[in-house]
Formats: sequence, structure tokens, C-alpha cells
Amino acid sequence: MTRYPSVEQLLEEAAAEARLSDFGPGDFREGLTVLLDSLERDGDLDPSTDIAVVGDLRRRLVNRLEVEHWYAEHPGDEDVFVRGPLDINGLPRTGTTALADMLSLDPQFRCLTGWEQTRPVPPPVAGRELDDPRREAFVRMHEDRSAQQKAMHIVEIDATMEDTEILGMAFHGQQMTLPVPGYRTWWRGADLAATYEYHRRVVKLLGSRKPPDLWLFKAPHHKFHLEALARAYPDIRFVMTHRDPAKVVPSYTSLVSTIFPPPAGRRDLHALGAEVSTHLREGMEHAIEGRARLGEHRFLDVQHRDLVADPRGTVRRVYEWLGLVLEDGVAKTIFDWQVTHAMGAGGSHRYTPAQFGLSADQIRSDYDFYIHHFDVPLED
Repeated sequence: MTRYPSVEQLLEEAAAEARLSDFGPGDFREGLTVLLDSLERDGDLDPSTDIAVVGDLRRRLVNRLEVEHWYAEHPGDEDVFVRGPLDINGLPRTGTTALADMLSLDPQFRCLTGWEQTRPVPPPVAGRELDDPRREAFVRMHEDRSAQQKAMHIVEIDATMEDTEILGMAFHGQQMTLPVPGYRTWWRGADLAATYEYHRRVVKLLGSRKPPDLWLFKAPHHKFHLEALARAYPDIRFVMTHRDPAKVVPSYTSLVSTIFPPPAGRRDLHALGAEVSTHLREGMEHAIEGRARLGEHRFLDVQHRDLVADPRGTVRRVYEWLGLVLEDGVAKTIFDWQVTHAMGAGGSHRYTPAQFGLSADQIRSDYDFYIHHFDVPLED
């Protein structure tokens, strides 16, 4: 007796809900199969979470159906132009969110918001965002976050966010929201070429009625599959942020431990720490290899220490590298944001590496290749 539904059962339920049948291109069935199998074998979730977990999977399938239906009725949207994008990635907890939030304040960038990803159809319309029920629901959800969660992670409603939902619609996302280590092992080595082609398909739809066309992406997990991303977006350029991994790994493990749904019993936090450390290390190995093949000229490196010590200078450096103009009014908006959101302004994120079976010395030893490759300064 299996706990979770089969792929075919989910497909049938989604088709019945949407009253549609075309799920679109790509190899999403393989990822969904692996994910369901990993949930069955690896999951430690309380049974009370089943409705929400399965509901998210079904919603993503419904989204796929609605995307194809939209294109069938609006074939001209296939020709929507996508410029860039600029992609901010690296290890998590290195300043990717802060840098992306600042650049998102510049209206020359088209941000990939979290609220529009949850239900891409119909695409958002410029000037009507504030009244969009998807945005209103997203605001309420984040207002209800605990003080601990707010201290851990800034959420700006209209800033660019991780493409978790779009990759989730392809069932080739990182899935760091569920305890599925078997799935993540598969995902690290999966071919995401078709996934990012589908990603571009959804991005074109989202941009069809809401300019501009210069996109800004931010996702630490992009480092795992840089070449597949670049195949889908040939003009993409990358900003990669860096920080002492002895700070990154425990901090990210702590964040992940609060994102996972509740377990049936006591969650093994030491096992989680080991998995996160291995996962991120392999991701950076992939990134270094991918950068070498794509060409270092497509990458700008930003140290977390510099971003914290001189945020204004760091932002100006990014603009100069991109060859973009930082307008005076935009600069003031960005610099005002920096003052309001200085590191620690949202509260303290409290954790210890030992909670997760980690130590600074071991992490730095495991990530020595990364520290030396990018000349990453160590922190006290």
C-alpha cells in the first residue's frame, strides 16, 4: 500500500480539475516519478501534511495544462522577446537575495516574482499588479510568517525570486522544500536542457502583457546546471556571490529545517546537515566546471563581505559590468533600501553548526577547492 498517488493518478486528477488534456513539452513525468518515489522512500512527513504536499504537485500539473491552453488561444505569445537575462546565483546565504532585491527596484529589469509563478495563467497585466488576487494572497502568506522566518530571510513581494514554481512545473526543481534526498541526488545529475526550454516558455507567457523585456533572475540552485540555463537563454550573464562556507552551510541547513513540513516523529537534523553540505558542495563543483566551459567573461564575482561593507560600490560595480545606466532616482531608492535592510535589521537568525552535526573546520576542509578558487575570505 503506497502512501502517495501514482503519476497517472495525479495526471488524471489535474486533467479533470482543469478540464484540459495537453500537459505540454518536456520530460516532466520522469521527475515526477522520481519525486513521488523519494517521498515514499525517504520522506519523514506527518500524515497531516499529505493533502498540502500532494495538492502542490497537482496544482503544478494544472498550471502546465493552463499554460498550453493559453498558448493555443494566444499563439502570438510564442514570439514574445526575452532579453538577457541577468542571473544572480551562487551558494545560498551569500547575499543573492539582498543583491536581487536591490536590482529589482530598477524598473528597467523585469522581475520574476513569486506570486506570478504560483499560477502563471492568466499572465499579469502591467498596471494591475496591486489588485491581482495572486499577489494579494502572496502578501497574506508572508505576513503570516513567524518572526524567526522573517529574521532568516527577506521577502520583497515584487522582487525577483527563485524560480522554484516554474522548475517545479517541470518537476526538475531542486525541491529543497521537502525531505527527498533521493530525488535531489537524481536531480544533481539530471539533464535540465528541456527543463529550461520549458522555463523560457513560461517566462515568455509571463512577460507577454507586462514589460520590460530585460529579465532579472535569482536562484542559488542555478549553479548546478549553468550550461542548460545558458542553452535556453544564449545571452544570459551571471553574477555569482560568495561567502565563507562555514557560515553558509549551517545557516542554510537551519533555514531548510524550518521550510520542510512537520515530520511524523523527530527529524534527524544531523542527517539533514550532512545532506545539505554535500548537496551544496557538489553544486559548486558543477558551477566551476560549467563556468570553465561557458567562459569566465560571462561571470562577475561578488564577495559577501564587499556587499555588506560597501553595498553602494558593489551595486555600481554590477551596473558598470553590465554596461547599464544607474539613474540617480533609482540609485537613491536602492541606497535607501540598503539602509533599511542592513544586515541584522530584521532580527537575529540563531543557530549553531553543532545542531546539525557540522563544524567550521570540517566544512572548510570539504570546501577548500571553492575557497581557493574564488579567494573567499574566511569569517570569525
